[in-house]
Parts: sequence; structure tokens; C-alpha cells
Amino acid sequence: MKKYIFSFLLFLMVMSCDNRHETNGEFAGMWQLTHWRTSDGRDLTRKHLYYCVELELIKFMDSDNVMRYHLARFSRTRDSLFVGPVYSYPGDSTCSVSALQKFGVPVDGKFHIDCLNSQNMQLSSAEGTLQFRKY
Repeated sequence: MKKYIFSFLLFLMVMSCDNRHETNGEFAGMWQLTHWRTSDGRDLTRKHLYYCVELELIKFMDSDNVMRYHLARFSRTRDSLFVGPVYSYPGDSTCSVSALQKFGVPVDGKFHIDCLNSQNMQLSSAEGTLQFRKY
């Protein structure tokens, strides 16, 4: 019986140590870019670009160069996403939102959320439209 009580107390301690809880709902997780069309109709699709969303951060990754990536804080409303400030790794240095243009992020960091569900996401801006699948 002592063994079960000790295990239960240990479980409670571990669970109470983490104050942060994911609040992003369907937006949380890893998203793979599946289609990128610019506002003038050009197709810039690159299947190896990823957005990883956790807590209040987005990690922008290119699977062709996994040792270099960007982290950005974001804020989100029901139909909008705002990206910034941005940090570049390795080196942990700050950079402008324009460093994320190769990931389809507009210079002002503002997106409209056209579609968001557990499997698909579509973001749009004046510069184009990005479609993602949950990875």
C-alpha cells in the first residue's frame, strides 16, 4: 500500500511542476508546407519547410539545413496570426521578420488564417497563400 501512495504522490509532484499548458488548440504541432502560391500566381512550393508551434513560439525549419533554424514569438486571434520578434539559431541572435521570407512569412509578419483544423491550415497575406498539412 505504501508503494501505491508513494507512486501517487510522486505523480502529483511531477504534474504540478509544469505550469505551462498548450493553449493553441489545433494550431499547435508541426505543420509541413504543401503549397505556396504568390499573389502574382507564381508557385514557390518547397515541401521541406516546416512550422512547429508550441506554447508562444514558432520554430521555422528547413529540412535541407536542420542545423540552422529560426524561432519567433507570435500572437494569434481567431482569424489572424502575427509573427515577431525573430531569433536565429545557432547563435541566438535577433533578426528581422524579413529573415523568414524563405518560409513565406510576409515582411510585416501578418497573416490571415483562412482555414485551420486538425489536419490542414491555410494562411494568406498580400504576398500570397500558404497551405500546410499537419505532420
